[in-house]
Amino acid sequence: MPDPTAHVAIAESLRRASGKEPAPSVSEHLGGSMEGAYVVQAINRQQWQAEGRRMTGYKVAFTTAESQKLFGTNEPVYGTLFEDMRFGSGATVPTGVLAAPKVEGEIVLELGADLDGELDAQTIRKAVTSIYPALEIPDSPISGKLTALDMAAANAAAAGYVLGERHPIGPDFDLATISLTMKHNGTTASSGVSSVCMGDPLNVLVWLAQKLAAANIPMRAGQIVFAGSLVPIISAEPGDSFEAIVDGLGSVSVTFAR
Repeated sequence: MPDPTAHVAIAESLRRASGKEPAPSVSEHLGGSMEGAYVVQAINRQQWQAEGRRMTGYKVAFTTAESQKLFGTNEPVYGTLFEDMRFGSGATVPTGVLAAPKVEGEIVLELGADLDGELDAQTIRKAVTSIYPALEIPDSPISGKLTALDMAAANAAAAGYVLGERHPIGPDFDLATISLTMKHNGTTASSGVSSVCMGDPLNVLVWLAQKLAAANIPMRAGQIVFAGSLVPIISAEPGDSFEAIVDGLGSVSVTFAR
């Protein structure tokens, strides 16, 4: 693993990068260490919070076996979300904000209780008190082919997100059978079911909560978690519109300015 000085340098290079002025892959500088990649992410998370950015939760990527194989890992990768990444449903993303955005249709879980220390699946499920239909908008600050290490270090390409209506749910609400239809410029592009996310979005949350707890990072009531895309990712072009329609939960939409 690189020494702490190297971690700081890698973090600074990624913090200064963007989709428009991307940084090269950092994998080789991390010595194959996923732990080191998360150290880099944590350095930037702390810096951004010190600058006044308000953390709202987490996103989890690579929640299917296919995506993990594609990026050379055997587990998901998480990143941090901030309030300034949020767009309102129906909003238009201005030109120049993102360089090469993509769009994913997801459901989002909201915690009604803190999660910390030793956690089992039952405790974690009880903490989920609300759900949203949502769109995630990743945009990587790293150029070229990405590895899982790149994704972890670069905050899992978290760049934007859109939340639909918040729906309170009880402990018996079935998270694994939620259907989502994705529309691209008014035409149905794909559809999927939430079980594609590690068999159940709850499994995604369990993985995340336990991963964070092992690093002594508590999850707090009110935080949200993007649990992975239910449908194939789509590249967004200027003028494109997207809508995710979730059975029983309504819809959420976003447009990209021309």
